[in-house]
Parts: sequence; C-alpha cells; structure tokens
Amino acid sequence: MNNSSRLQALDGLRAVSILLVLISHAWLGHIVPGGLGVTIFFFISGFIITRLMIREWDKNGAMNIKKFYLRRFFRLLPALLVFVVIALSVMYAAHVEWRWVELFAVFFYFANYFDIFVGFSGHTLPSPLGITWSLAIEEHFYMVFPFAFVLLIASPRRFLQLIATLIVSILLWRLYLVYGVGQEHLARFRIYKATDTRADSILYGSCLALLLARYPGTHQVLNSRWLATGGAALLLATLLYRSEDFRESWRYSLQGIALLMMFSTLVLQQGLAARILGSRPMAYIGRVSYSLYLYHWLMLGAITFWLPDWSLLSRMALLLVASFVLSDLSYRLIEQPFQRFGHPYSH
Repeated sequence: MNNSSRLQALDGLRAVSILLVLISHAWLGHIVPGGLGVTIFFFISGFIITRLMIREWDKNGAMNIKKFYLRRFFRLLPALLVFVVIALSVMYAAHVEWRWVELFAVFFYFANYFDIFVGFSGHTLPSPLGITWSLAIEEHFYMVFPFAFVLLIASPRRFLQLIATLIVSILLWRLYLVYGVGQEHLARFRIYKATDTRADSILYGSCLALLLARYPGTHQVLNSRWLATGGAALLLATLLYRSEDFRESWRYSLQGIALLMMFSTLVLQQGLAARILGSRPMAYIGRVSYSLYLYHWLMLGAITFWLPDWSLLSRMALLLVASFVLSDLSYRLIEQPFQRFGHPYSH
C-alpha cells in the first residue's frame, strides 16, 4: 500500500474507535463496547506518533522535541479551548456550577485523576469537561515518551525491551489492584481512567511502529491472514467474557495483542478491510474524530438534561446529527486553520 492510502485506512480505523464510543454513549452501552473504542484510539495514537518520530529521525538524524510539543499544541489546544468555552456556556444554561480547579484539570492534563478522586461538577447534567480524561492519559505519555525516544532509538533492541517491560509492568500492576487490593476497595474508574493502568494501550501501538520500522521481518509475520483471524477471535473473546475483574486486568492487554495481530490486515494490506477503512466516509470520520469525541459528550449531556422525554430514536438521531455538525465546524474553522498557522513554527 502506498503512504497515502495507508494513512486513509488508519483514519478509518480511528473512525471505528470513535464510532464505538459515540454509539455506546448513545444509550447503547449495554450492547456496544465503547471501552474498546478508547483502547483502539490509544493504540492508534501510539503507533502514529512513534511512526512519525522514526520518520523524522531517519530523515534528519535527530528529533526536535520542541517542535514536537508545538505540533501537539496547535493540533489539540485551540479546539479544546473553544470546546471548554462552549461547555461552560451549556453548564451555565443548565445552572450547573463549576470550579476553577476543573479548568486547571483540563488544561494541565490531570482530568483523569481529578475525575477519579474528586469528580467534576454536575449531577443533573453530566459534566462536559469529564470527557477530557483520555486526553490526559495521552499527554502524560507524551510528556515522557519523546525523551525516551531520543535516548534509545539508536538502539532499537533496548528501546523495544523498555517498551515490553513497561507493558508487562502495567499488566502486573493491574493484576495486583484487581486481585490483590480488590476493586471494591478502589475508587470508581480507578483502573479504567488512570494513566498508570492504561498507558500500555498506547505502548502497544508504539511497539508495533518500532517493530515495523526497525525489524523488516515483522511485515512478513504480520501479513498472515491466519494471524489476523486469530487476533479477531481473541478480540471477540475479550468482549464475550463478562467478568468485571477480567475486564479491568487482563482485557486491555489481550486487546492490545489482538490489535497487533490484526493491524496489518486492517491497515497495511490491499485487502477488503483496508479498502473499507480507507473509504472517503470512514477517512473523514477519522479526521474529525478529535472534535467528535469532545462534542458528542457535550451533546449527550445537553440532550439528557433538556430532552429526557424524547424517544430513544429521536435522541439518538439528534445526538448523531448535532455531534457531527459541531465536530465538522470545529475541524474546518478551528483545527485546520490553527494547524496551518502553526506549521511554520512546528516543522
């Protein structure tokens, strides 16, 4: 596959992740696994960032960490700032008071731990700011990863060993929390939303990018359709086994392995799956996924608060239409212009 279509299929896989989250939150969480969507999103994020870092390193013989953070700034912060202003307006209209510390939690990226141990304002209206918990996990990861990359990329074997050690360590930590401490003694969402228990989902993507770039034989191994089929079966098994302890301990790890097994067939090959993921509608949804992730939660809260008596189908339709309209506007009017503005400073 050429580079362009490969990225389109990757956008399509990102579309799958956000659609899982959106549909799950659209009052169908008992049927659609929204948590899997978040795990896929983390995996893709780790893969893309590591892939881009390797490409920059191979081209220039170095990686500019300052420009890396500038790209993150122009990519994420303007749209987040506008979203927060709109979210606060909605909260004001719903007579929900908020605290300044909640804004600090969002913009200084500790929203996940704040949500776990303190909680965002809002009972009648789910706080729109709470959705930023996953952004915090990603940013915690990227506060550290670029420095590890610069130190270790010249020695891929050592880098891979570090990633593998972290992946195993996080799994062992989850196992201790679930089976040693017990979930009944943990704060709600302690494992699901915490960086120290979820960062391995990003590391699996980074691991794959490093393997593909530095170990050529990886391509041949991952191109096996039998491997992809086994990955799909493993992924399905993690969803069918309903144990809460399993879900918060082993499942994230097994899903990371399953995505590794399936990735080549889904994204890198010229097969049916990659063609579907690379289609224009799926690629478009993937491109607007950041804003769609933010605004669907805002609209969910607003609809729940102001239109609770509407039928399920009416609420779902409004949620989908309003979320896509707002995310498209955010993408075209905020994300793209600010990325163009920041391009001379970050490239």
